[in-house]
Amino acid sequence: MANGNRDLNIRRVIEMEERVAKCKRCDALLHCVRRPSMGKGELDPDVLMVFECESAFTRDLSNLVELRNLVKKDFKVENVYHNYMVRCQPKACAIRSSISSFNDTGCVVRDNNCLLSGKTCEGIPVKPSNDEILACLPFLLEEIEIFRPHHVLLFGERVAFFTLRSYGIFDNVVIGEKHILSGMNFLIATAEEEFDTNQCQELHRISF
Repeated sequence: MANGNRDLNIRRVIEMEERVAKCKRCDALLHCVRRPSMGKGELDPDVLMVFECESAFTRDLSNLVELRNLVKKDFKVENVYHNYMVRCQPKACAIRSSISSFNDTGCVVRDNNCLLSGKTCEGIPVKPSNDEILACLPFLLEEIEIFRPHHVLLFGERVAFFTLRSYGIFDNVVIGEKHILSGMNFLIATAEEEFDTNQCQELHRISF
């Protein structure tokens, strides 16, 4: 059973997500993001899965369900939660030069339609910059401290790099390694689309 109180976690996560929704640290991202990505899952998690940002893989619900079930099976737990290191997915947009006339108004509305083009958003998802990661990282660290799960699965080298350095670990990132920090197991995994049962079982093995 994960540490912490579920009812208290609910209140603290809701309060934090309200601040995430109002965040304007990365002004350039706000025009092409209708709403930030929020974590999902059981609110007293034994395992917290952290992705870099939303991707084609994580937007496919079947992929998330399969990944959650894999972790539940191999870690022998019931409660799993996932979230993102960067909540607003950066996009490369060909018509962003017109954005100045919109001030702080978002251009992506219901059904992912763009107000500028009148069509479905054609922005191309790109990797977050270091500055965007650093702007959003405090929310991830706050969420980890809210849940205090037994295991934190860090998917991908960049997630591990920035998260571990926030806890004062400056070693080279090595896939398959464990770090015990504040009583929690931080486990370094491959990117989510490459994660498989062999790696999951090995991470579970080293977590004890």
